[in-house]
Amino acid sequence: MKRIAIALVLAAATAHAQEDKDLERLSLEELMNVHVVTASNVSEKLSEAPATVIVISADDIRRRGYRELSQILDDLPGMDIIRPFGDTYFKNYWRGYRNTVGDPFLVMIDGVVFNHLYFNTADVLVTFPLSNVERVEVVYGPASSVYGASAFMGVINVITRNDALQSGTHESLTVAGGSNEARLLDGTLLFKTGEARVRLTARIDEGDIDRAASERYEYTKNQYYADRRLWGGFVDNPSLGGSASSPRQNRGFDLRIYAGEIEAAVQYFRLSAGYGYEYAADRAQNHAIWSRPDASAYLRWTRPLGEKMRATTMIRYRSSGVSEDSYFTESFPGPQQTAAISFWRSDNTSWSLTHDFDVKVSDALAFRTGFRWERKNLQKAYEITYGPELPVSAIDATYPFPPAPDASGAQNRIDTEDVGAYVQSWYRLSPRHRLNLGIRSDHNSKYGGATTLRMGYVGSVAGWGLKALFGQAFQEPNNRLLYGGWDGSGSDPRLRPERSTTIEISGERTSRAFSNLFSVYRVRNRDTFINTVHSALNLGAREVIGFDYHFRALMPMPHGDASAWLYASHLLRTNEKKVDATGSEIGEGNIGDLARNQLHAGISATFRPNLTASLRARWIGARETVETNPVGRVGGYGTVDAFIRAGRLFKSPLGISFAIDNLTNRAYFQPGIRDANAGTTPGFFDAAGVWHGSGGYFNSLLPQPGRTVTVSMHIGG
Repeated sequence: MKRIAIALVLAAATAHAQEDKDLERLSLEELMNVHVVTASNVSEKLSEAPATVIVISADDIRRRGYRELSQILDDLPGMDIIRPFGDTYFKNYWRGYRNTVGDPFLVMIDGVVFNHLYFNTADVLVTFPLSNVERVEVVYGPASSVYGASAFMGVINVITRNDALQSGTHESLTVAGGSNEARLLDGTLLFKTGEARVRLTARIDEGDIDRAASERYEYTKNQYYADRRLWGGFVDNPSLGGSASSPRQNRGFDLRIYAGEIEAAVQYFRLSAGYGYEYAADRAQNHAIWSRPDASAYLRWTRPLGEKMRATTMIRYRSSGVSEDSYFTESFPGPQQTAAISFWRSDNTSWSLTHDFDVKVSDALAFRTGFRWERKNLQKAYEITYGPELPVSAIDATYPFPPAPDASGAQNRIDTEDVGAYVQSWYRLSPRHRLNLGIRSDHNSKYGGATTLRMGYVGSVAGWGLKALFGQAFQEPNNRLLYGGWDGSGSDPRLRPERSTTIEISGERTSRAFSNLFSVYRVRNRDTFINTVHSALNLGAREVIGFDYHFRALMPMPHGDASAWLYASHLLRTNEKKVDATGSEIGEGNIGDLARNQLHAGISATFRPNLTASLRARWIGARETVETNPVGRVGGYGTVDAFIRAGRLFKSPLGISFAIDNLTNRAYFQPGIRDANAGTTPGFFDAAGVWHGSGGYFNSLLPQPGRTVTVSMHIGG
């Protein structure tokens, strides 16, 4: 990696970075007229999009010091971010949607969906390169009437730079290192001649968890990972365990070719890490491999059809799964302590075709319509090969490792077909008032159909921008929930899609330097997936009522400028139907693991043309946990991140930056995922040598990293 970094730095040092006027440089009034594409899958002014939309620009990313895209979510309203750093790398309980497997939102790269085919997770937000991101559009509220399944609570669309003002070669590069063995290389190379462009973007991200933080919770302590009475000779092999370590080796590559109206892409992303803080250390070693590769290739053609119509056609092939080198080292309590290793695999592919039309009937009326077809070849249950379960006293260097799992046979696979068609319409009643109506019908060969509706009003009255939205959405059951579980983890092939209905009203007042937005929403879910001891069932029903406040300010400075932002969130009501471990209804209560109150704030300043600094702070209120978690309440916490960047050192393209996350070294926890049933009672061997330890596999508390320092060198960008 060092040789690659040196070569890229030398190449990029001869380049001249292109300077674009970024979104952050616009006044807030101008920003409201910037066009976004995600809310309706068509270009429209931010002020007229029929949804609450937050735009994170490249300059925001650069000034605030984000080093991966998922860090953006930590500073946004309405999101409860949980970071186990394991096979579930992060979870986002967006607007109160607490679940076990999968994410309740779509994640897209330039309008192309990248939710994992098997888990429906947003892993790509960890692995996608930052060096060529132009902006990130975060759309709140249901969008199934536009995109179909899984646009349940919102959509995140990462928009990349695909062009340059001048022909020639354009480069940008970041090389970084820091705490917890962090090493990062993130770069882009673009070559343009005439209307043809070739762009390669790559990311290599390596490091480990904060091992010191592991000591703050009982079942992530090093003493359990290293105990030979639990693990035998497995502790002697550093690749299998023996210490609180969970290395990551993430990769991302994105190659695009543009020729006039045609775009071709080949992309590969891999999130590869151990099990982080997720599992109790007396049941699973966290030093392991859980690798999720994702590959995609597509051809997209956009062309005008006369003066009032434009068409876009895309054909795509995709594969995503769990690679055969992924393994799990497990210890089993009992009269005789035993342990074993298993290897896991999942292979999933799809072919899809989409075709969309934009039609402008008049200045007052426009349509977007189209259809999507996708054929998926999906694995049902994991392919698993097990090593022998041996007494720990018999485990040494001769342990017979199982072979890597073979690809699934036909009996463990299913072919599904998705077909969807939609129409979106916009009608301008007057220059200040606009209506949106959209409807979509989807059909899946496995679980049937769904029709979703969205209606919206956007207008301005007495200097206030007003939006009112009614929307429906559905969340498809992913194959991990349908087939991939086992006793105690939960799956059921009879699952139906979850459904939701959202009503949201917002008001915004924006001047050149200040912006205030108030948003009130109510979300009702039905047929919610509930995991029981033996299966997953459509038993849940939920209602969430919440309030968000957004504030932004631009402040001129003698030799630069500054911007400040604040997001406040409050959950007025979080209610769900409760069931016991067997699936029997036992009443209603609050949804667990949600912070009723959150506050996010920050300030970024440019002190001179090439010197910027920022502070980002967040306060997350206390959370009442799920019923299966013996820790009934997780206390609130506040953290501060600092960042400073100096560019054009010695009049060269070289820049340097320093990022300090958790500046005050605050020790804090997030609630565990799924059952979170491990507890906090220390484990022990009784007089008969029988182990009494954690109450379950999933840790009740997830210790979060302490202070980390990252030093980065930048060329261009």
